[in-house]
Amino acid sequence: MENWRVPELDKAALTTALAAHLASGNAGDDPYLSAKRSLPTSMTELVRAYAKVRPALAAGQRLLDWGCRHAALSALVRAEFGERVELHGCDVCPAGDYAAFHARCGLSYMRLDHPWRLHYPDAHFDAVIAGGTLEHVPNDGASLTELWRVLKPGGALLITHLPNAGSWTEFVSRRRFPAQAHRRRYGQRAFRHRLLHYGFETIAGGHHQLAPSSLPAAWQHGWLQRVVAVAQPLNALENIWPLSRLSATLWCVARKREGF
Repeated sequence: MENWRVPELDKAALTTALAAHLASGNAGDDPYLSAKRSLPTSMTELVRAYAKVRPALAAGQRLLDWGCRHAALSALVRAEFGERVELHGCDVCPAGDYAAFHARCGLSYMRLDHPWRLHYPDAHFDAVIAGGTLEHVPNDGASLTELWRVLKPGGALLITHLPNAGSWTEFVSRRRFPAQAHRRRYGQRAFRHRLLHYGFETIAGGHHQLAPSSLPAAWQHGWLQRVVAVAQPLNALENIWPLSRLSATLWCVARKREGF
C-alpha cells in the first residue's frame, strides 16, 4: 500500500463551490439532482467522499469523469485545481441534458453509445474518477477492462459511492423502496480481488457513510430532514469495526498494473 494520507482541504470552500455548481443549471425532471440540491447534507457528504480519493489527483493530469452526469465530482476537482487539470466526462445522457453543468466546470463531454466501450485512445488518461457508476453498468468486468485500457500505466482509478453488500440503508431500501435499491452490491475484500483480476492494484480504500445524507421522495419531510442532519456526526464511526460493515458505500483508489 502506498503511503496514503488525506491532505487538509478547505471543505467549507469546496461545499460552497459545489452548491454554486448545482445551482448553475436546470434540474428539469431529474429527481436525483433535485434531492442533492435540497439537502445541504448531500453536498457535505460528496465533499467528504472526494477528500478520500483526492490524494491520487495532481496538477497537470488528464482526468476522465466516468458516468459524470451533472459533473459534481469534476466541479470539485476544478474548484481545487483550477485550469491545471484537463477534464473529460462521459455518460449515456444526451449532451444537452447537463450542458450547463459541463460548461461551468470546463468539462469536455462525450455521450456513450455502447454498453461499455469508450471512444478514447489507449493509455490516454492519468486518472479516472467514478462516483456511483460501476454498480449501474451492464457488465462491470467489461467496463473495468475498458477503464484499464484508457488509463496510462500506473494511472489511478478512483471509485466512490460503491454500494456496500452489508449496508443497512440498502437493507431498508430493498424492503421499502426496491426501485431505488442497488441490485449489484460489493464487499470490500472481494472487490479488491476483483480489481486485481482486471489489472488494478488497490492502494487505498475504506467504508463511507453510516448516516444517510438524503431521503427517498416519500420521506422528505421537514422533521426527517432534521434527523438526517443531526445524525451526520455518526459518520466519524464509518471505518470502525463492526459498524463499518453497515456503511452505505465503499471507496477505493487502485492503480493500473501491467504485471504483478
